[in-house]
Amino acid sequence: MEIVAAQTSDVISAADCLADAFAGDPHMTFFFEGDPALRLELVTEFFSILMVARLALGMPVLVLKSEGRILGAAMGYDTQRPEWLPDHRERWASLQQRQELMVSRFEKSQTISEKYEPSEPHFYLGVLGVHPSIQGKRAGLALIEAYCDLSERDPVSAGTFLETAERKNLGFYQRCGFRLLGQGELEFKKPL
Repeated sequence: MEIVAAQTSDVISAADCLADAFAGDPHMTFFFEGDPALRLELVTEFFSILMVARLALGMPVLVLKSEGRILGAAMGYDTQRPEWLPDHRERWASLQQRQELMVSRFEKSQTISEKYEPSEPHFYLGVLGVHPSIQGKRAGLALIEAYCDLSERDPVSAGTFLETAERKNLGFYQRCGFRLLGQGELEFKKPL
């Protein structure tokens, strides 16, 4: 296995892999409700949009490859937070139109995250996922170490920030050197 900087040609395979990795993730079921087949389609599009936008902006996007297959990915932002390009904002708006409550749910999640995000310049690890077939085999650890290494080499970065909706991931992240800064609830009640 090798971890390399992602290329545009990796987007489809990486988005498919991440959709499989996040199939039961609380964030994904919170953002994209409804029929499981539709959710998978929306989650795949979500990861595709994020990856294309971040690649276009020169943000950190890593993929884990084995024998030509993408089996994992990590992506986020470096110490910069550039504006998305118009094409990417349009794709995002189109995704939002397909899921009625997505906007308000993303805002709720963002509000919780921003409450605990460090004020110093830092890297943000927005997505870390490995294919279910290799989960528990240190692939996630390798990806997170490679991503955090990018942050450590940046003279401006004070470290790496991430959030998780899976309580079971807390121990993993703590073993990787992260510490819990806070927590919140992603409860959302549908209007009557």
